Amino acid sequence: MRILFAGDENPYSAYALEETARLAMNTWADVILLGVSSLVPASAGGGEIREAMHEYRDKFLKHVGDKESPYAMSRWTYEWVPRRPNVWEEMLVRRGAKKDLQVRVRVGMVASEILAEAKDQETDLIVLGCGQGEQCLWEDSSPVPQKVVSEAECSVLVVKERQSFSRILACLDQSYISQDSLEMMNQMATIHGAELELVGLTQEGGLKKDVYRRLIEIGDYYEDRQLNVGTRLAEISEFESFIARELKEDLLALWMGKRSLLDRFFPREWVGRFVGKCRTSVLVMR
Repeated sequence: MRILFAGDENPYSAYALEETARLAMNTWADVILLGVSSLVPASAGGGEIREAMHEYRDKFLKHVGDKESPYAMSRWTYEWVPRRPNVWEEMLVRRGAKKDLQVRVRVGMVASEILAEAKDQETDLIVLGCGQGEQCLWEDSSPVPQKVVSEAECSVLVVKERQSFSRILACLDQSYISQDSLEMMNQMATIHGAELELVGLTQEGGLKKDVYRRLIEIGDYYEDRQLNVGTRLAEISEFESFIARELKEDLLALWMGKRSLLDRFFPREWVGRFVGKCRTSVLVMR
């Protein structure tokens, strides 16, 4: 598994980093810590993001146990590193003992660079934070989380600042669910000791037999892993009002693959707007 953490210099990013560290230790994922600046890092003001990413690396290593973790920086290797256009230099680089932890800074439009990095690195999960409340904006009032959720090809976890949960409300409307997403949900529930409620989304009062069968199979899958699981149905046309009524201090999880009814019922940019105004953290799985 490969996790991309995207952050800036604000407290909500530090909290999202903690969630990244928990997931990384449970899954032994390769991790990239990414900062994006509109300025070249060596220029005035551009060094702030470099300093933030340096601190995030130290905090990540502290969270995962530093010297005893698979990310302990104890493996030295020679690698070719670009120094300037058309010039490369072989340098001695220190890597994690068993798993990679990389720290990077990209220059450009923040959301676009996050999406580009995720695609370049074939990321399985993007983790990023945002402030409390319904706006879910980054410091410069840009809707970075909304754009990333709407356009990412991989799963995305948007962590609301300092928001804990004891239940995962997981919405399912398709029969195909990847094994990776099932395991991701298992890890989230295990890490937080959360109960899991599976919600089958119906259209015009009906749920396809294969989707209903998958809903039961998934429930059995998690019960076999000693999780507390409940199941229920909800009409997709009333999805937003259902979530507004039911969602409290929970993690909302949405399975949104290529055959998702949510993707077909709502325009693609809907999920970004929805995550932006959602009161709690949201995990979108693809």
